[in-house]
Amino acid sequence: MKTSTRCQDRTYLARSMAKPFMPEKNPGREKFVVPGSKLGVIEEFTAGKGTYETDGAIYSHHVGLATTDTSKKAVSVVPKNDPILPAEGQNIIGQVTHAMEKIAVIDIVKIGNKLSPTPFTGVLHISASSPRYEKSMSEVCRTLDIVRAKVASTTDGIIRLMTVGDNLGVLKAYCSNCGYPLALRRRLLKCDRCNNTEKRKLADDYNS
Repeated sequence: MKTSTRCQDRTYLARSMAKPFMPEKNPGREKFVVPGSKLGVIEEFTAGKGTYETDGAIYSHHVGLATTDTSKKAVSVVPKNDPILPAEGQNIIGQVTHAMEKIAVIDIVKIGNKLSPTPFTGVLHISASSPRYEKSMSEVCRTLDIVRAKVASTTDGIIRLMTVGDNLGVLKAYCSNCGYPLALRRRLLKCDRCNNTEKRKLADDYNS
């Protein structure tokens, strides 16, 4: 059963995250990219404006549209104007859209103190969720929960999050049985409608 669940986690994550930009298979197309998105390799393309090369691979410098010049075999990125992009070390607030055994997918709605005008999706792995061992993501967060997390990295255009820290974790949780907001009762969350009790990794300012 555990092996099957892990396979489902990987499949869902693969479908949730945007596919990497592959210019060699789709010459001339445009694709939305973020800083760190992999655009290709130097054996097949040269790094144009808005890109940089590291260890033989070409990456995006900006949030914008990646395009290829097939005649020059070059890939470039045209930046969008003044985007608000989650940066490493920044706090974000988002809603859990899917929680699996080891991974949660989070829609980011606020970056720092500003609402995000651009949709971003972050990923929280259970190993980065708590300073102590957690058996399942259901003990950290669940679908519909509102969480505060920190951006751990944006490598390859994937926003990886962490909730290790007193001010990080679930800000608002909802009963998995009836959907009613959960109230904090000592160290457990309780539903005042159906008396269900649940556990989360809570931020220290959890709003009950």
